[in-house]
Amino acid sequence: MDEQTAWASVDRRRFIGVTSAALVAGTSRLAGAASPSPASVPFDRRKWWQQEYRVLQTNLREIDALEDPRDIAKATREFGANVLISNIGGIVAFYPTELALHYRNPYLKGDFASAMVEAAHAEGLAYIGRFDLSKSLQPAFEAHPEWFMRNRDGTAREYAGTYQACPNGGWAQDYALQILHEGVTRYEVDGLFFNMTGFPRTDYADVDHGICVCDNCRRNFRQLYQLDLPEKDDGSDPNWPSYLQFQRRVMAELTAKTTKVAQDARSNVPLLDFYTGPVARGEVQRRVSRAAPEWPHQMGEQVRWFLASNPQKIVSVASAAHMDYPWRQVTESSAAHELRFAQALGSGAKLDLYLMGTLADQDDPRYLERVSRLFRWHAQHESDYAGLVPAARVALYNGPSFPDDGKAGLARYGVNAARGAYQALVDARIPFWMTNHRQLVDGGGTRRFDVVILPHVMALTDADAAALDAFVERGGLLIATGYSGALDADHKPRAHQAMRSSPVERFGAPRDAHGWSLDMSKASLPLGPGRMPIDGDFFPVQPRTGSKTLVPFAPDQRFGPPEFSYAQPEKPARSDPGVLAMAHGDGHSIHIPWLPDWLYYRDGLDAHRHLFAALIEHYAPPQPLVLEGPGAVEMMAMAQPSMHRLLVHVINYGGQRNTRYTDPAPVHGLRLGVSGTVARNARLLVAGTTLSGRRSGDRIWFDLPPVGAFEAVQLTTA
Repeated sequence: MDEQTAWASVDRRRFIGVTSAALVAGTSRLAGAASPSPASVPFDRRKWWQQEYRVLQTNLREIDALEDPRDIAKATREFGANVLISNIGGIVAFYPTELALHYRNPYLKGDFASAMVEAAHAEGLAYIGRFDLSKSLQPAFEAHPEWFMRNRDGTAREYAGTYQACPNGGWAQDYALQILHEGVTRYEVDGLFFNMTGFPRTDYADVDHGICVCDNCRRNFRQLYQLDLPEKDDGSDPNWPSYLQFQRRVMAELTAKTTKVAQDARSNVPLLDFYTGPVARGEVQRRVSRAAPEWPHQMGEQVRWFLASNPQKIVSVASAAHMDYPWRQVTESSAAHELRFAQALGSGAKLDLYLMGTLADQDDPRYLERVSRLFRWHAQHESDYAGLVPAARVALYNGPSFPDDGKAGLARYGVNAARGAYQALVDARIPFWMTNHRQLVDGGGTRRFDVVILPHVMALTDADAAALDAFVERGGLLIATGYSGALDADHKPRAHQAMRSSPVERFGAPRDAHGWSLDMSKASLPLGPGRMPIDGDFFPVQPRTGSKTLVPFAPDQRFGPPEFSYAQPEKPARSDPGVLAMAHGDGHSIHIPWLPDWLYYRDGLDAHRHLFAALIEHYAPPQPLVLEGPGAVEMMAMAQPSMHRLLVHVINYGGQRNTRYTDPAPVHGLRLGVSGTVARNARLLVAGTTLSGRRSGDRIWFDLPPVGAFEAVQLTTA
């Protein structure tokens, strides 16, 4: 019987029982997953965020109030989660609310929320109450239409009978807080999660309705900024930067009010919110409206960004089970979830699955078995994942958003330049982390790094520039691309490059570089033969005294027709520097006045990836970790200081092809080289074996067995 036929014969409401039996029978490919054992330290639901936790979010539908909460809680525990998120109130009340405008679930037979909390606690689970305070239904809208968002044509922001609350309106500012107070005071929740609050421009069908233009927004924006709301939504309106600031200001104040209501009622309960409290939570998912190809690094990118922004927080990023909103019951493959979760584990985040309805009511439950297996495996390895901190020596700078929202002008390169640099580091197998303005200025965030990369980060504050200069002076390598450092904090052109350490004195007007190329054979570092293509904008620069050109231009070559596709001998190569370098203090600063990162995201050519790798190899100290061998793999490195251990994840991307995720073929022939004082024996957490290494030169080398979805190599350090 094939897999599809076999699963078709399984009643989805019996799924958890079937899964548990299979796991006990030892079908898992993850070592130790077959016979789950309790953690060495008993799980304390009242301090769940201070322990290793695994989240299951059941986005309950109205009809799920007909389910037995005891079955939901038991299934959650057997699945391998120890934290359950489910609905209390907001759009729909899952309890007998006393608030007239709070829509009560018509399927209620009693107090579902109370029974759910009790059942979760009986199973030893931490219970997180979910409130979606972003919308309400027609009775609330008819009673107070001024509470809700308005489109530019004056119509209400409505979808499927729900009305989007404006953060400046009375629903968000008052009535939603009454709902929250009622729910939090009634139920002994262990945490709180709020959904979809803010200034969304798109609805569930991904239709962009633009900004809210209700009277509250007009009045408040005028009062705070003496300006009218932007007339266009594309970022070109001169009032747009102030409007973005207005959104952040309103949401910060509303978050503070919401937090106070929750904390006044239950002071020991954390909010799963990026800005408030000790616990941050994000989400990765598909949307079919996004331009292909699918970005396969959503999880790792989001976790790195979260933890770089506030390294003291605990983070989970939910992997959404469904494909997209219009197809809530069409689920991702287990391979897609495994790839996401491997990135989460490799970057120090917790496991977190978000699904529609309950475990027992999935239309296609096939993905659940392997996710459950991974959750149960993690439960056995909690001590191996506790207290992880980044061990990477390379940092990718995550710059501020642009005033035009990154969609126009030179800012249009920003997102894909950052992702191209990200992808280049992944493909070069260089472990890396992220840094940002806050880390640079407030926390000395570059001190643990040897390399910082600025991927077309146009706007730098004076404080950013000073921090980066200090980093280079201490011996760091700074690699900047494109127009990095050309604008000030207000996104206005600078007379001079922001950083004193940069080999660039000032920028000229951008030029179209279509068809240009560099001569790699004449480079001052080993790049190999051939040409390195340039496209998009080139940013002419005036070099500083003491700088030198590392890679010169090749002569321009005509590209059509074929008979004329050669460089004309009488025409010399352009004199612009292709790559500039300058020593500063004990370190070096590199500026690439074009966009190899953006091009690598677009084209994936080895030459652009190799440029970053060669610069790091030439100017930075040797990387402490080296992974050799074939295959599309990423290497992530985290340290466990309290245990004097290093945890290296090798993640297999072989099953990801554009938008498709399948089981990757095992990668054979990988070997991990580790420098420094490290024990000769390594534990393989997935394979469940121990490896003996051999010393060669200044490294100990470990020959890895075939790597499936991922492997976690644990090393003991001095």
